[in-house]
Amino acid sequence: MKITIIEDDIRLSNNLAKKLKRNWYFISEYNSKNDILSNHKIESDLYIIDLNLWIYENEGFEIIEWLRLSKNIKSPIIITSWYSQCDKKVYGLDIWADDYLEKPYNSEELLARIRSLIRRKWEHTSSIIKYKNIEYDLRCWNIISKKYTNIQFTKRELLLIEYFIINKNKVIKRTDLIISIWWSYDGIWISDNTINVTLFNLRKKLWNEFNLITLNSKWFMLKE
Repeated sequence: MKITIIEDDIRLSNNLAKKLKRNWYFISEYNSKNDILSNHKIESDLYIIDLNLWIYENEGFEIIEWLRLSKNIKSPIIITSWYSQCDKKVYGLDIWADDYLEKPYNSEELLARIRSLIRRKWEHTSSIIKYKNIEYDLRCWNIISKKYTNIQFTKRELLLIEYFIINKNKVIKRTDLIISIWWSYDGIWISDNTINVTLFNLRKKLWNEFNLITLNSKWFMLKE
């Protein structure tokens, strides 16, 4: 499951990203309005937007309007902000934000709000993603196919299954894989052997049904 963070405080954004990744979420980070307008390509399951990006207080609102109107994105949006005035909160919620969390906030409260909003989203959409005979439920972070119910997967293996199915038929860079699955922002401490062994074990458990291709040890692709 993917969450996009739009936050101009890079340190705060990185710390939040690490917290969310430890709770099984995949994260995209943007640090300005121009950053997300230029680089946003794939819809996330939820967005966390700082209201006061780069000092200009309307930029957060403009991003929300852009996501809803220009990109037609239906995913839940949480505003985080130092503003405590009621009129700011009302306006943010009136322009299609789903929740407003005042800074400084408790990370556990944020996680609870994320879970609540995503549950509501799943009431109207399926949480099941599929690849061949593999069915994976994003709500419980597990394979639900009867064929694999008796197999024990590690947390890291389940994250890899979710990540590759979501990105099937796309070429994945080694560095992107490390950042998403091992939560390392520089990739230095993750050895090639660690990655290779983990992927070998995953392929073995899925009986070669997982058609995962390795390209020059630096690129990966799950082919349909």
